[in-house]
Amino acid sequence: MDSLEEDDEEKYKRQFAKYLEDDITSDTLEDVYREAHEKIRADPTFTPTGKQASYADTKNYKQKKLSKEERQERVHQKLREIQAERS
Repeated sequence: MDSLEEDDEEKYKRQFAKYLEDDITSDTLEDVYREAHEKIRADPTFTPTGKQASYADTKNYKQKKLSKEERQERVHQKLREIQAERS
């Protein structure tokens, strides 16, 4: 963090923008982690936050397999829709 700040100020500000918003510098970063670990050790139970779900949580990667009857019904439903459009 320090070396990037010395080498390229623009890149440093872009890469650590969230840290800079919260007034976290390379000197205080260790304290932030230490406080977080102390809080976890004090109460290790999971408490959900109000944050938005991540992109991976919103995707449905595994779709439920349809039974033969469900697949056939789906085909018949599509055929009925096509016939309804034609008439």
